[in-house]
This record gives sequence, C-alpha cells and structure tokens, in this order.
Amino acid sequence: MSSEPLGTLPPLVLYFGAVQRPEFYAGLLDDGVALGVLRDSDSVHTLEPEEFTLIERMRFADGADAVVERIREIGRRRRIEAVLNVDETLVPLWAEVCARLGLPAMSGEAAAAVRSKSEMRRRFARHIGEHASARSAVVTDEEQLLAFAAGTGYPVILKPGNLWGSYFVSRCDDRAELIAAYRRLAATLPEFSAGQRITDTPAEILVEEFLTGTNHSVECLVLEDRVWTTPVVDVVTGTDLGGTDFHHFARVTATRLSPAERDRMRALAADAVRALGIRRGLAHVEFVHGPTGPRLIEVAGRPGANRAPLLREAYGINLIAGYRDVLRGVEPSVEPVRDGAAAVVTPYPEHAGTLVEYAGLDRVRALPSTAQIDVYKHPGDLVQPRHEGAGSPLRIELRADSPERLLADLDRLRELSEDLFVVRAPEAVG
Repeated sequence: MSSEPLGTLPPLVLYFGAVQRPEFYAGLLDDGVALGVLRDSDSVHTLEPEEFTLIERMRFADGADAVVERIREIGRRRRIEAVLNVDETLVPLWAEVCARLGLPAMSGEAAAAVRSKSEMRRRFARHIGEHASARSAVVTDEEQLLAFAAGTGYPVILKPGNLWGSYFVSRCDDRAELIAAYRRLAATLPEFSAGQRITDTPAEILVEEFLTGTNHSVECLVLEDRVWTTPVVDVVTGTDLGGTDFHHFARVTATRLSPAERDRMRALAADAVRALGIRRGLAHVEFVHGPTGPRLIEVAGRPGANRAPLLREAYGINLIAGYRDVLRGVEPSVEPVRDGAAAVVTPYPEHAGTLVEYAGLDRVRALPSTAQIDVYKHPGDLVQPRHEGAGSPLRIELRADSPERLLADLDRLRELSEDLFVVRAPEAVG
C-alpha cells in the first residue's frame, strides 16, 4: 500500500467485477487517473491489466453487504472518483452497491428495467408509443406461443428475456420451426442462466414480431436529464450473410443511413434511456431500421462491445472517458474530431465441433484495412455458432481513411469467412 497521504494520490476509477478487455480501459490510460479493479473471483473475465494501480479480488456471490464493505475499505486507502461497470450481469448489483456507498450510478429501478426485456418493452410502449418496438409476449407454454404467432403472422423471433449479445435468438418461419426452437430454448435457458450466475432476472422466453430492416446501435451518455448520443454504428448480422441467426458478424462505421435517418435514430435512443429511467451512466441502444424508420430492439446498461475502439478509430471519440465524466458529474465530449472508418468483425463457424485450423487467415491479414487480429480459440478447442451460447473464436479490426476502402475490404472478408473455420463435427471426435 502506498505511503503517500490520501489527498496526494490521483483519484481512483474502480472497475466493478471485471474489466474484460483493453477496449474498456484504454481510453483512460492517459487521463491523469489511477485505474483499479475489484474482480469477482468467480468471473470468467480474468484480465488483470498491468497498467492498473490496484487489483483486488473477492467473490461477488458473497452478496452486496460484502461488496459494499470491500469498496468502503478501498475508499479508506484511495479516493474513489467513480465505479465503472462493463458487465451485463452485474448491472443490478453495481446499482445497489453504488447507491449504498453514495457513489453515482444507474438507479436500482433503471437497472431492473435494462435487465428484463419484457419490462423494457412495457416501458417503451408506455413512454414512447406502442410502435416504438416490436410487439412481444412472455410465453410459458406452446399454446401461448402459437397463439401469439397466429396473431402476428410468421416469421417471428424467439429469444431469452434475460440474456444479451444474440444468445439463443432464433427466427422461426413456420409452426414447426417455432415449436422446435421453443423446446430447445426451454431446455437450455435455465441451465445456461445458472451457469452465468443470473439471479436478478427470471429465465423468461419472449416471442416477438419480426422486424424487417437493417441493424444499428447508438451509445448514450447520461447525466441527470441530459443525454449525449454517439454517431450510429451499423451492424451486419448472420441473416445479412444469408444465415438464420442474428449473431453480430461486424460492427461498422461510417453508417450507410442518411443524415435525417441518423438524427431520428439518435433522438429515439435518447427517448429510450429516459423511458427506462436512466439518469446517470452509459447505455447501449440497439435498433432495426425498416420502411417506417427506426424501432427499438433493446437497451443495455453498459458500453456496447467493440463500440469504444470503433468510435475512437473512426471519430476520435473517447467513449470510456465520457463514461467516467458523466459518473463524476462532468459534461462528456462526444463530438467527432475526425472522419475515418472502422469495423470490428467476429466470424463464427456454421456448426459446432473441434477447431482443426483456420483456413485463409493469411489472406485476412493481407487486406489493406486489416489492423489487428485477436485469436481466442486455437486448434483442438471447441467452437460453436453464437446462437448456441458461444463466444467469438477470433476478432478482426479493420481501419481505413475512407468508408469506401473499408467496405470493399469488409465485403472481401465476408467471402473469406465462409471457409475460414475447418471444424471436425462432434460425432467425428475420437
């Protein structure tokens, strides 16, 4: 422990439970602040950055009282300026702990709303309008499921009400597909939720109308009654590639939407966070843009994955510094200072199995826009499609001076990704 007086040490920004990846802290390294993490020792996210001044561990399963006391003890040694949360499952605990410590964060009521898709949809309808989002219903049996589909018509979407990142989301084009998907999800969701230690939100199953259009997202920084929105990020999903699932193959900027369409989407993002009662922090808002304009998919109470590097590389926007700013009561800066283009691509195999090798990764590296490749799965590891609950085997960053150059390389990468994974099917193992 430092022997310097408490008042002479730089303020501490403390990450709550996990820091996950460098994208979630790189924007603060040169900000004149000390970084720390109180890591949940049960978390799958084990990163402990060497740049951090403070790294401590505890079991968050010990409960809010224990977490409050541990942060209070850290506060006796270091002045805590803000507690940042970047983990979806920890949003309610983060809100409760910060409230009890008198530290700024999302309210408990808002945290509960962002963790429940059914509650979220009710609030959108009540505060924005019935058509702000897709029609949806929580279903507990096949009779309810089929009644909803009969009322809306096919296709419909089936999804968990308590997860994120397109886990187990299915498009169902007829009765047989819908029943089969429902049975799979009903059998899988409770165990998967327990494995993720999700206790704040029930393992509900939602069925909803299918929205035709393109996918997009906006990050919102919130300070009391003010909301700052970032430029729109376009999302290329598995269905855009001709598949049947909604995994995020690529997140891309600059957007292909018109200036008027962007403005309308950013305004709806601000309406969404206000509808959920978010008054402090950062929210990730997702949309489908169709023939009648943008409609809300959902809101997450933390930064969107890969959005910080995208916004930094394309526009010079420091999203994580903005997150710190609103938590300490300072107006954030989200105005672009340059006009570049960037994308983050996360390909998935079509089928589960043992990874034999990557085919053509050298051709990916040779693309002019390829800036970085992070490989998470290696030969011999199990790989799966996203809709089966898997993380991405690799992550590819593209950067270019112009959208045209970036989009040309992205089209080439889409072609290469079709044969990128050489996978041995599970039945052939051994």
